[in-house]
Amino acid sequence: MSDGIVPEGIPLPILRSWERSSLHGLSNGTPRRSETRLTETALKELRERNEELLISAWGEIVSLCRETQPLGGVVVLTDPNGVVLVRLGDSSFSDEAERLGLCPGGDWSEQAKGTNAIGTALSERFALSVIGAEHFCNGNTDISCSAVPIIDPCGALAGIIDLSTSVTVAHDYSLPLLKRAANEIERRLFERRYGRFEQMHLHSNPRLLGGPNEGLLAFDSDRLIGANRTAVELIGLSWSAIGVMHFRQLFSVQHASVTRQASADECVVQSAQGSTFFARMQMPTKSHGVADAAKTIDREPARPALAEPATGRDALPHVVLEALQGEGGPKLRKMKVGQLVYGANLMDETGEAILVVASGRYRCFASHEGKELTLFTLGPGDAVPLQPEMVVEVRKEGEAAVIARAAFRRLTRDHPEFGMCILPAVEKMLNRSLTMVGEMAFRSVRYRLIRYLCEMAEHDGRQTPNGVVIESAPHGDDLAMAIGAARQSVSTVLAELIRAGDVQRPAPRTFVIPNIESLKEELRILR
Repeated sequence: MSDGIVPEGIPLPILRSWERSSLHGLSNGTPRRSETRLTETALKELRERNEELLISAWGEIVSLCRETQPLGGVVVLTDPNGVVLVRLGDSSFSDEAERLGLCPGGDWSEQAKGTNAIGTALSERFALSVIGAEHFCNGNTDISCSAVPIIDPCGALAGIIDLSTSVTVAHDYSLPLLKRAANEIERRLFERRYGRFEQMHLHSNPRLLGGPNEGLLAFDSDRLIGANRTAVELIGLSWSAIGVMHFRQLFSVQHASVTRQASADECVVQSAQGSTFFARMQMPTKSHGVADAAKTIDREPARPALAEPATGRDALPHVVLEALQGEGGPKLRKMKVGQLVYGANLMDETGEAILVVASGRYRCFASHEGKELTLFTLGPGDAVPLQPEMVVEVRKEGEAAVIARAAFRRLTRDHPEFGMCILPAVEKMLNRSLTMVGEMAFRSVRYRLIRYLCEMAEHDGRQTPNGVVIESAPHGDDLAMAIGAARQSVSTVLAELIRAGDVQRPAPRTFVIPNIESLKEELRILR
């Protein structure tokens, strides 16, 4: 920037971005504004305005976190202006992201942060990576980022999906993963907006018709009202055609003819430019007048604002349920302390019910001949099938949904975003139960108690200068049931930990762990 000599190997989009960053008045060392984060109120309002994007993107954010977990980075979703809506991923890298301001409410436009994957993808309007020193501001050169724009069905920029990692992580495969995610998000945006309209599925390759890479067009009568990026590219359209062009201007066949043929099966159509496509029409489930159709596009039922999980462990089937309540989905109900939910009472002819937790704390246990065994402790985002022998006790007031198996099947079929969220939550419960069975068979009481204390510290602990404080902790029989051991054995091991200074007990229901890492290290040794 000082001598006008372009270094070799610098991509042109990065050079253009450096020039824009300089014109924005940014110095090379620091961003223009040291603090660009929104207030909690402003962030909540921003999420409400971008609710359609958040709901459409959430399943892909969770999937990307799982796929990129070995990289140790974070997945970020922004609004169309580069303001972060959600950040999810590796907790260790999250600290670095927080330091840089890569956090909910943070502005990562080029005007605020200079050259970076989010802001530069917004400006260039295509997928790209910004690696280490390619960032304009020196404070951001320790990270590498890849970002892909998300385009809504009318051609407007809906947001950015981004993967950010340490500069030591290669980004060779980041863009393909992000492009696949963006493609799926755009598909869901299309389905949410035009689910009640006539849709045309098309592709030049019949084997790709019905797959994730097919083109999608939406029609109100014969007027084009929406499309996905694939359809625009296949047909050679301009986004300006949305809302203007009619079926007869796009294809060399009559709309009514294609509707008759392609509703029952796929048919062959030719575009006005002479390209051949295989097509299938999807008709709306109900007939809507033009006035009703316009209302469907302009105003969807109001839904609660999405809450962002604190960590990657918190899946969000309950968040999707909240969003679906306006469409007649299962209701969340108040759960009072001491209330018991019996799995045996919730069975129907199709099988067991599913419990989805939105808030509060629950103990799931099984009993036999007067003895109890705690199976799980459930919190926000957890979901578990309620077997006949299982009982759920409400330990902390909150909200939860109990979904009958038949209703659950309909819900996952009609709303794939819910299915994609519920599977990881149930998988987590299954893995936890397998771990518990293995530990009861092969692990000592000391190992199981230390592991349980570490889990409580991670879930419910409060960091203080004296260590991690766990309040309202179980004791006596509850602690023994939680790890599947005799009370006397648990009491003996707990006394040993207290004598060694590994655990302090200033009150009967309070534990203090002065050095949590020391306990975790003992777990690794005992393993």
